[in-house]
Amino acid sequence: MIIERLARLGYTSVGIVYMIVGGFAVAAGLGKRGEAGSQSDAFAFILRQPFGRALLIAIAAGLCGYVLWRFTSAVMDDEHRGNDAKGIGIRLGSFGRGLVYAVLAVEAIRMAMHRGGGGEGGEQQAQHWSRRLMNAPFGPWLLAAIGLGVVGYGAYQLYKAWDSKLSKRIRLGEIDSRVRRKVIAISRFGIGARGIVFVVIGGSLLIAAFKHNPGAAHSSTGALQVLPQPMLAVVGAGLAAYGVYALVNARYRRM
Repeated sequence: MIIERLARLGYTSVGIVYMIVGGFAVAAGLGKRGEAGSQSDAFAFILRQPFGRALLIAIAAGLCGYVLWRFTSAVMDDEHRGNDAKGIGIRLGSFGRGLVYAVLAVEAIRMAMHRGGGGEGGEQQAQHWSRRLMNAPFGPWLLAAIGLGVVGYGAYQLYKAWDSKLSKRIRLGEIDSRVRRKVIAISRFGIGARGIVFVVIGGSLLIAAFKHNPGAAHSSTGALQVLPQPMLAVVGAGLAAYGVYALVNARYRRM
């Protein structure tokens, strides 16, 4: 099925990007290079490699496939989540993740076409949209609600990391028993690190709302940069581990 292949390509792209971003964070946490990087910095890194533009176009194509799968999964209920409150919530979450990765896909395409990107764009956008939202009626309350939602999602990721099992949609039985436990441990580590980043992002949105200060809002880049160096290195390793988890999904997820 075409959408399934696109989804698997998408998970592969997501995994590669997370591993690069995680590597940047580890290096920054160990004091070996500047600051933690964003997804745009990961795209810029790919561009600098041999055949970089072709590689980035392939990454962008994968992200587009991931977005298409997320949207169709949410609308058509391809994963049979159902129409009860829990199922609708999961499907809405899938649609929201599609929107986030759609922005990343557009950014990758723009950079592949030499039309800008990189740097502090994510941080500036987080503060820009926080400022616009706060100027709207009930804006601070809306921003606080979004912040609570992001914190809640991060907490849910931490819960998943604490759980002893991964998603039932991953065919763990097909993984060699000698490496299965390691795969599960690496994946749980990655999910937990990602959860920490979301908790920090959501917390920054709450602070921005309560203090009426859009400058306090952070993207994933800013969330990493506020972490102390030792913790940054650990979380960076976790983000790289989440990249491995995405590759596991690319190979073994039921779709």
